[in-house]
Amino acid sequence: MARRNSQYLQRIDFERVDGTPYAVTLTLPAWQMEQVTPVVMHRLIDVMIKYLRRHGMLHFHWIIEFTARRMPHIHMSVWMADRYEEWDRHLRQYIVWDNNESAVVSNVVVKWLELTEAEGLHTSSNSQDVQLIDGNEAWLVYIAKHGIRGVKHYQRALDNMPDEWRDGAGAMWGHDRKMPVADDSVLPMDMRAFHQFRREARKWCCAHACMIKDPHRRAKAIGQARRSNRCCRPELSVVRPVSVWIPKDVTISIVKGLRSRGYMIGWDAYQWGVDELARLRDEGGSEERRRILGKSLMEMLRT
Repeated sequence: MARRNSQYLQRIDFERVDGTPYAVTLTLPAWQMEQVTPVVMHRLIDVMIKYLRRHGMLHFHWIIEFTARRMPHIHMSVWMADRYEEWDRHLRQYIVWDNNESAVVSNVVVKWLELTEAEGLHTSSNSQDVQLIDGNEAWLVYIAKHGIRGVKHYQRALDNMPDEWRDGAGAMWGHDRKMPVADDSVLPMDMRAFHQFRREARKWCCAHACMIKDPHRRAKAIGQARRSNRCCRPELSVVRPVSVWIPKDVTISIVKGLRSRGYMIGWDAYQWGVDELARLRDEGGSEERRRILGKSLMEMLRT
């Protein structure tokens, strides 16, 4: 679930997303956690989404996480229109409302308190958070963060979930299915190029971590970046993927740099390898050269 969520978020084309983005965190009282079953939680989410749609929401993404106290809470990303129309049954006409920041915050928090109160859950407005997103990608990286955590982490461990959630939790994330997403890109490469790509990605992560101002967060981020390619199992270490969120322009720069250094990356490189292998066979070239080239081509085909 976590991996599919992360992959979906990475494909969103932010340049084509309409509306003003908001980061929404909705919480529930920990002392009433026995009342918050998966049925109750998903009913709250469904009603909240329907309400926001009537108040100018264009796109949304939500995910359920668990706190250290075993309480589920919701992270939402919503993209709101600047204005929306609402039918006034007394005037029998549509009224146009401005969807500024204060209006969005008020609508979300007031409706959430209303819904939870109807379920007998006495939460507080101070526990809810609605803010403008300063950079879509940074917020969605935060939302996808648990996708690279192990199953023993408290936000993913079954032992940390209430009993009702272990066998029938239902959907743990969702979206409006209308978000503009980029097509998947397939770039074949041999294992030598793949391993060097991981090394270059680790270097970028270390450099990115060094830019963090807070000394404690910087030290932790640098340590995580340095350990990103480590694996104690040799059979998995060879094929371990890059599990960090790297911007597209950085990825393209790394690939261009590797290709300029002679690494086998891309379909044109694959075609060159096929032609070169055929030439070596016709001319009786080096057996070792043919073996290495053939192995690289097979690895690129598996990609």
